[in-house]
Amino acid sequence: MNNANYSPFERNRYFYGKLLTVRDFETEQRYYNGKRSLLNRLITGAGVVCGLGVTASDESTLMIGSGMALDYKGREIVLPETLFRKLQMLEGQETLKGRQDAYLCLRYAEEDVEPVNATGAQTGDQRQFDLTREGYRLYLTGEAPAYRELLEAAGRENVSVLYQSDELTLVLSVPSSVCAGEEFQAQVLVVKNEKTPPVQFVLEGENAFVESDNGRVRLQYRESREEKRYVYTVDFPLRCKSLSDVENQFFPEGCELNVELGSHHYKNYLTVDAGVYLCRNQTDRQALRRRTDNLDRHTLGEDIPLYLAKLELLWSAGGMFVSSVTNLPFQQTVSRESAGGGQGAGDLEVTTSVRSLEYWQKPDVKAVYQPSAGALHFDFGIPSPEQYDYAVAHGTVDIALPGGIRVNSRVYSEEIAHGLGSGAVDVRLSVEFVDNEKQETALLCGSSEVFKSRALKMAPPWVETAAVVYPERGTMRIGLWLHDTVDGNLLRVHYFAQKPERDTSRILAQRRVSVSVTPEFSRLECRGKLQFQADVVGSEDKSVVWSIKESNGGEIDHNGLYQAPETPGTYEIVATARTDDTVTASAFVIVE
Repeated sequence: MNNANYSPFERNRYFYGKLLTVRDFETEQRYYNGKRSLLNRLITGAGVVCGLGVTASDESTLMIGSGMALDYKGREIVLPETLFRKLQMLEGQETLKGRQDAYLCLRYAEEDVEPVNATGAQTGDQRQFDLTREGYRLYLTGEAPAYRELLEAAGRENVSVLYQSDELTLVLSVPSSVCAGEEFQAQVLVVKNEKTPPVQFVLEGENAFVESDNGRVRLQYRESREEKRYVYTVDFPLRCKSLSDVENQFFPEGCELNVELGSHHYKNYLTVDAGVYLCRNQTDRQALRRRTDNLDRHTLGEDIPLYLAKLELLWSAGGMFVSSVTNLPFQQTVSRESAGGGQGAGDLEVTTSVRSLEYWQKPDVKAVYQPSAGALHFDFGIPSPEQYDYAVAHGTVDIALPGGIRVNSRVYSEEIAHGLGSGAVDVRLSVEFVDNEKQETALLCGSSEVFKSRALKMAPPWVETAAVVYPERGTMRIGLWLHDTVDGNLLRVHYFAQKPERDTSRILAQRRVSVSVTPEFSRLECRGKLQFQADVVGSEDKSVVWSIKESNGGEIDHNGLYQAPETPGTYEIVATARTDDTVTASAFVIVE
């Protein structure tokens, strides 16, 4: 099984009298194993199929879940049960002294087991093994991956390492073919460690086929200080000009890279080999891919391990400890697309939507699964923030004025009920007066000083108002402060009181959907026409569905235009609310 040479495929040819030797049986195994591996690699791909999640059980122990993966030669790697491994027990831990990060890797491995004596073997070969056990090799390494080989094996094109240090690695990838006038993406893989300062970089250079204001491409990224990911991809959407059937370099004159890591600044001029062919449309692009496709492109990276996790490490006198774990940092998984589109084979496309509920409704979630598309949609109903409804009351109070000098005097009403019951109530007051300019009654709200002007003929009284509310009794007293002489024996004060409430039943009743139809009763000649109107209350959707209860009752269109039949009689016209088909209203027509 270690031999991954896929061709030529040779199988045994059997015939009567054939002498079967060890070579024949090895050929038999190599034929079926080789074909299965090739199909795994080409149809399914390489990566984790299921399970194999890595978590820190404690600061020095890793838990690796059971699961199955395919390596880059198409061989199956199976962990039949969950493993617990101390860091000091894992292969390769001795090479990590002082390192800030490391990778937990998985490879296919096999060993010969069950030793037996080989009867009749030549001298020195008497001891053999009866079985070969397929297994795995789990180990730690501090070595960075071969990024170009890793990304190309995953299908990325034009891969270039822009920057690489102990703190940060930046890897650029650009598609090798794009369509004229369409959008495409350049991607930069960011790999850092826990102590790396927030990453900032700018990659800029001249470009002849990407739409821009100055004929240059500028890829700029600034990492948030709250970013807790240590391996991720940054996508830069770009749009191709309306050019076709030409090939260009992404950065024909090279590019400039500026990197900032805290106080460290790095600047360099790079030559990036990234040829991009501009196709006329998607059909031409697919044809180009078919022409350039071959077996080698799908069997790249035979020696690449599966990187199950990136570990951030801490060191102390007690040894090496795990600070954080990043599962599958380079997304080495078997995707649904590469698995041939079979149901349940690989990643599932999950989409979500959110709808707003009334604050008194319970949150809910609906799930819709489409097996043919491999898609799962979740619709979440989230209650809106609690809203208050208000009970309101309005009234007037006549307050008698004192005799004699009224300047700077104060008068008060008796304790009166505001009409909203017990509880906190907001009261607003206004004073009634006669506007001499308009010759009509007006209400003064606020300070009358605002309206003291020679240009205005109105003369509102110079008074201030206030109210004292007694929440437990549901009453109040109103007071007036007279700053100047006021004509008459009394002042009429209007009060406007409101109280917030959360009476759900009353609010629901106000929002209950109802329908009314006009005219309710009418007479019409045979074949006559009549326009009906429907009014929907309690719903934003004001539309209705019109129908006639009697089968021979004439015709009505979606706008409510009714045409009577030729047969006289009484017919019922029904309007049904679109928002709730249980809510209806009827009108009756007498056809004569």
